[in-house]
Amino acid sequence: MNKNKQQPIIINGKQVNSFEVTTYEFKMIDNKPKIVISAVKALDENGVYIKFAGLKGVEKYLSLYPTTFKEKEYDE
Repeated sequence: MNKNKQQPIIINGKQVNSFEVTTYEFKMIDNKPKIVISAVKALDENGVYIKFAGLKGVEKYLSLYPTTFKEKEYDE
């Protein structure tokens, strides 16, 4: 749920309830370790996919809504 009582985000006629970071990776940038996010899904109140969110537009909302990271598969 939206913690800061802002106007709800509506995408394709559905209210966004949470986000799922689906594509991310570790990178060294300027000799500093970073986690780089490349794709984020917007989900409704039932956790059902609405659409992929634009990264620039969604960045300010990631801390205001429940946000999870899709589990990555690693080669052993």
